Amino acid sequence: MTNREAGINVVREMMGDQAAAKLSASADSKTFGAPIAAYAVEQVFADIWTRPGLDRRSRSLVSMSVMIAMRQPHEFAIHMGAGLNNGLTLKEIEEVLIQALPYVGYPAIATALAAAAEVIKERGLDVDKNYAGHRGLL
Repeated sequence: MTNREAGINVVREMMGDQAAAKLSASADSKTFGAPIAAYAVEQVFADIWTRPGLDRRSRSLVSMSVMIAMRQPHEFAIHMGAGLNNGLTLKEIEEVLIQALPYVGYPAIATALAAAAEVIKERGLDVDKNYAGHRGLL
């Protein structure tokens, strides 16, 4: 199996068939940005996400923490979804936000909360299906 195939398999396992197909098509497209997608597949997913030492749940916790600190809501949402697929619970993800709070501050947490709300809504994970209010902060 090539690194490309191994990386696509990891993406498929963590994010589903659609994400794997999209990233694979991007890496194979020979268009602007294709080499970046190829690096993501072959290095990030094939090399880093398969290393021994941390399981995928732990790697998801680390990745989400980094995205919180960098205020990257889109990437946080992607890694939150992958984390859920890797076995994390919403309570564990909420604890990541709480743990990060004193280190990154409320604005970074508010950004992540907004992204988390979208993932929760998309996956139908709301405890109260009728709640339409804001999450966590003003």
